[in-house]
Amino acid sequence: MFHSLPLHQSLASVAPPVETVISLQNFGIALDRKQVLSDITFDLRRGEVLGLIGRAGAGKSALLRAIVRLLDESRGAATQGRLRYLDHDIYDPHCDLPHLRRMIAFVPQQVTPFPTSIWDNIAYGARLHRIAMDKASMADLVEETLRRCHLWHVVRDDLHRRRGTDLPVHQQRLLCLARALAVRPEVLLLDRTTGSIDQTELALLNQLVGELKADHTIVLVTPTLAETAQIADRVAHLEQGRLVEIDTAEMIFTAALHPDTRTFIDSTAV
Repeated sequence: MFHSLPLHQSLASVAPPVETVISLQNFGIALDRKQVLSDITFDLRRGEVLGLIGRAGAGKSALLRAIVRLLDESRGAATQGRLRYLDHDIYDPHCDLPHLRRMIAFVPQQVTPFPTSIWDNIAYGARLHRIAMDKASMADLVEETLRRCHLWHVVRDDLHRRRGTDLPVHQQRLLCLARALAVRPEVLLLDRTTGSIDQTELALLNQLVGELKADHTIVLVTPTLAETAQIADRVAHLEQGRLVEIDTAEMIFTAALHPDTRTFIDSTAV
């Protein structure tokens, strides 16, 4: 099946970025003594789109949440190995979590707009992190982020009157992404942001990922392998909380080295 897919790019077309943004070295995490992730090692390169694939429960969402320390907030967590953002140890007790979550923005599968105006949805984080402190700069920021997420022409006349929760679900997704962009993150973690939408909306989101790659590093989970093949530069296959294989999208979908990866792709093809 995947030999005929329009892969995002070929091996020869683009040289991979070399700067490491996030590094995992034998990283693992256990919650309530249950191992969730184990022995994961790879470097996330600046400017790339990394797709995560694997069966339900493989650890894809857990990995995204672990990167921004959302797994250890409600339950005691024990970590192994190392997880770093640039030169900072993410699980250091002195890690500045608000700053970490500003620089690495996580957009979960379930849309979570604030029950406030569209304007305040965007402005909240920008005020909190002192990115835009006067009305004019905030207005510019709101327009810029909504334009980037292809929402400006839809909501520009209702910025202060319409609540984020009043938008259709697919527009709520875009609003949540715009809210994340407003705090100027370096890395975007997108968890199944294309679930349960029609093909037109799906194409828009895939286009948006391609546009955001110009100035963001992106890790994403999509509902189908076909979508991952189309928009990811590299792909990581996870099973039972472990990294099975990571390589370019072309290699993973046409010539995976690990038999478990080939079996997974073949079993998922329709």
